[in-house]
Amino acid sequence: MTIIERLYQYMDFRGLSAYEVEHACSISNGYLGKQRKKQGAVGTDILERIKTQYPELSIIWLFSGRGNMLIDASLPPEEQLAHEMNEEKAAYLTSKDEIIALLRAQVILLENALSDKQKLITLLEKETERKKP
Repeated sequence: MTIIERLYQYMDFRGLSAYEVEHACSISNGYLGKQRKKQGAVGTDILERIKTQYPELSIIWLFSGRGNMLIDASLPPEEQLAHEMNEEKAAYLTSKDEIIALLRAQVILLENALSDKQKLITLLEKETERKKP
């Protein structure tokens, strides 16, 4: 799911139309619909406006889909920030572990390819030696 799809999920949850969000965030009319239709990227300046207007929306969730969509509005702003930073840390650690696993798998594939190429070189060297007069 992309950022724009998650943003629309949030809007549906809150009962907001694209026009309402665009108007509240001073975004040009039709911007969100255009981005959704073309699966386009949402600029950071737009995301900052959305976060300012809708502070309960978790940016971590919006970017990654991890954690909760909403930040507990009953928390003081400092605790909201701490909560969001904890979610970001958890998302980072999970991503880090996933990347490490992918890199390890890639290393194994590359080692196997290298081994195969080394065997091929050895065979070609033997063949070359055999054909020498």
